[in-house]
Amino acid sequence: MPFLAPLALLGLLLVPAVLAMYLLKLRRDPHVVPSTLLWQRLVADVEANAPWQRLRRSLLLLLQLLLVVLLALLAARPFLERPAGLAGDVVVVLDTSASMAATDVGPNRLQVAKERIYEALRDLPSNGRVSVIAAGRTARVVVNGTTDLGRVRAAIDGVAVSAATGDLADALNLANALAARSGSAEILVATDAALASKPTARLDHPVRVLQVGRARNNQAIIALAVRPSSSGVTRSVFVSVANLDIEAAEGRRIELYGDGILLEARDLQTLDPQTRTEVIVDDVPLGASVIEARLTGGSPDALELDDRAWAIVPPDRLRRILLVSDGDPYLETALTYLPSTELYGVKPADFGPATHPELFDLIIFEGFVPQELPAAAVLAIAPPESSPLGEVVGTLTDPGIGSLSPDEPILRYVDLSTTHIGRASKLVLPAWARTVIPGPQSSPLLYVGELEGRRAGVLSFLPRDSDLPLQVAFPILMANLTGELLGGSAAPTAAVVPGDPVTLPLPAGATKLVVTRPDGSSVDLAPATPGAGSVVFSLTEELGVYTATPVFASPVPTASAGPTASTGPTASAGPTASPSPATGASATPTQAPLDPAAPVRFAVDLFDPAESNIALGSAAEIEALGRRPGQSPSPGASPTPTPEATGVPGPSASPGSGGAGVDTPPVTRDELWIPVVLLVLAVLLVEWLVYHRDAVTRLWRSARGARA
Repeated sequence: MPFLAPLALLGLLLVPAVLAMYLLKLRRDPHVVPSTLLWQRLVADVEANAPWQRLRRSLLLLLQLLLVVLLALLAARPFLERPAGLAGDVVVVLDTSASMAATDVGPNRLQVAKERIYEALRDLPSNGRVSVIAAGRTARVVVNGTTDLGRVRAAIDGVAVSAATGDLADALNLANALAARSGSAEILVATDAALASKPTARLDHPVRVLQVGRARNNQAIIALAVRPSSSGVTRSVFVSVANLDIEAAEGRRIELYGDGILLEARDLQTLDPQTRTEVIVDDVPLGASVIEARLTGGSPDALELDDRAWAIVPPDRLRRILLVSDGDPYLETALTYLPSTELYGVKPADFGPATHPELFDLIIFEGFVPQELPAAAVLAIAPPESSPLGEVVGTLTDPGIGSLSPDEPILRYVDLSTTHIGRASKLVLPAWARTVIPGPQSSPLLYVGELEGRRAGVLSFLPRDSDLPLQVAFPILMANLTGELLGGSAAPTAAVVPGDPVTLPLPAGATKLVVTRPDGSSVDLAPATPGAGSVVFSLTEELGVYTATPVFASPVPTASAGPTASTGPTASAGPTASPSPATGASATPTQAPLDPAAPVRFAVDLFDPAESNIALGSAAEIEALGRRPGQSPSPGASPTPTPEATGVPGPSASPGSGGAGVDTPPVTRDELWIPVVLLVLAVLLVEWLVYHRDAVTRLWRSARGARA
């Protein structure tokens, strides 16, 4: 029997020591006598008694000798050799994507995958090398070419699930490069094979898959959007829930929270398998800065990461509208009552650079279009001639309104069934726009779109040339139309993908940004160069809301609004903020200053149906990417990058691999310390029982008597 530490067998020298202790021990046979008077002469014989005694048969002696032998064997670490089940150099790829957090196998798939790796590494050859790669959104080497399995286990224990979509292809390419260092290498992949994107590159080394997972029960929030209504008075929340199971889900519920306060709860009733369900909650009150959606109720699914989502509500800001017109009381009245807006007016003859068009969010031209359009959003009403906004080819008399689309957001709550138009410009729909109100002969009466980076729209008729201002639909139409052009119904900024870097603005005078993560930890970000206007934050692996707060070297004075800027919710506060266009008042608003110390929030969400689909994939397809044992590399495969190309240092060959030209099969060693320890414990127990046999016998007899 071979030993890993043969010098420990020197402990067998303790066997003679135990025997000597028994030989030197003075033993006397016990006898019962009526008196010790006749034994006094024998007491004097003790000193003259010989120190060496004849060795007698003793069960305790045998047990103690056996115990010494077993302890020496345990210290010598005996082992048995057998053919190894792994190559001499093993590269372990551990999938850490979001699906590995599924709890269909306890406690989760990642932990089970770790246990499978530990079990597989028992077949590692003697002195075999192990490298470990964590396959999250990007591949990361956590252990590189070590023979210390304790270090490997500690590194694997420290790997956690990532909330991001995994990229197994990147990890396999890196593993292929690490395996190229040795002539005998193998890639071990621990995954559920529920891959959002499947790898396709051929590998030059054998691949073995340790698949984990069992069920596919999961429902996920795959979209969350907060949109102000076109009028800006309320907000609507859009939530999309996908049932990725093959069975229907019952009793699930969507709960909406605004800054931690429950706003709305909707029962989803039955979620059909492999379908999406949209939930729209209208009339969400203003004031909340963060909207959170939670998927609760019913039977809990196997993946909790995608049961919550967050959306940042953009703060309300004052929007400025400039009306360039000779005077239209109907239009002025409708625009005046728009919330969170300031209305300014100027005549067409006075419009120019002195008007400061760069200070306005929307400029409305009525019966007039300038030769050069401003950079702001524009709305042209009854353009008299062709312009970049569209081509005018004639005039329409008493045009009829065509069939309206029920899905058009600008026409929401707008009834044009009784509207009559006396005269309108005949326009040609440009390529950049969509028709909102169709007219006769393919001539649109209203169209909107995006022209050279700005939102733009054209209304072909003057409101006073129709009976529309006399109907309830007119203020609603103007609110929806201006809301579209001001961005009221546009899709909000998409949530940050987990793991993606985020560019955060750095206000002037700020020395750094302090980013608070969802778990409460903080990260300090300093600009790379003095005077930089932004910093990049890349630690976005955790789902939730992040807050970036600027830090200034000196206190920042609170900005105050200018003398001509209105801070009220409407533009009807006074004549300075809302002059009548007919008066010819100057439109020179002061730009509302922003608070430089205001924190910036952004949300990180897992909106990936492919990653939320936790159904097990095909392990055979992953194994088919590798080279079979004894098979030469595929001639059509791409050349394998060297370890130097990947930036990961490593030895040129693995100890114990034998090299490419050695036919000696690798072997692994199984230490026998477990049975030896069990024998030691058994011997100790027997020795204790023998030494205390009288007490044990009395206890046994009393126990039998009690039962009787």
